Amino acid sequence: MIDPAAPVLDVRAVAKTYPGGIEAVRAVSLQVRRGGLLALAGESGCGKTTVLKMINRLEDASGGSIVYEGEDIATLDPVALRRRIGWVMQGDGLFPHLTVRENVAIIPRLLGCSRDETGQRVSEMLGLVALPADDYADRYPAELSGGQRQRVGFARALAGRPDLLLMDEPFSALDPITRDTLQQEFGALRKDLGFSAVMVTHDMAEALIMADEIAVMQAGEIVQQGTPADLLSRPANAYVSGLLETPRRQMRAIRELGA
Repeated sequence: MIDPAAPVLDVRAVAKTYPGGIEAVRAVSLQVRRGGLLALAGESGCGKTTVLKMINRLEDASGGSIVYEGEDIATLDPVALRRRIGWVMQGDGLFPHLTVRENVAIIPRLLGCSRDETGQRVSEMLGLVALPADDYADRYPAELSGGQRQRVGFARALAGRPDLLLMDEPFSALDPITRDTLQQEFGALRKDLGFSAVMVTHDMAEALIMADEIAVMQAGEIVQQGTPADLLSRPANAYVSGLLETPRRQMRAIRELGA
């Protein structure tokens, strides 16, 4: 039985070393509480996407352990694990030769849902992301805007009703207006459905706005972890301060415009 007070995800001193002794991740530990969103932030190449991939075993850890819903993922079948965890990649990641309906139906079918149940799940998920099935289910990805394709990506990731969603730069390919809209819609969706999420981003403003907690990575290690307020009030070092400088400068510029 799942303990509702326990974290959905518990990453314990996880490391990843590639051939040649290249250390991509070093002793990373973090927890994701039930219903929370943790942002992994940092510059490109700091190891944040590698951590995300290790959580659903697209990469196997070289050391440490990852516990998901009380189970060490090293003891689980990787394919079955991935069907339990939602995944939203950079861009939309949709299969271009499949319709919207077929893209969203992939996980329910793999989970053994009946045809009727799968159809109901597809309609439900598309409704949740503001793409009514009657209007969008039979379209192909090429017939949709970038924002619509990303909505379908979220619908597909949530179609298996996961309690954990992994997101790798999910909004980075969108224009600023669409990006802001989808960020707000995603926050409302997470609140309504109650799932937890880990989001990789190099955009500190996005992390500050969306996350309940932020883990800042540098050279494969977490150099600071805390709430957005914690980071803003007490950055741990010059690297964290530097990442915060862009959103701080933007906030100052906006305040000056209203002065």
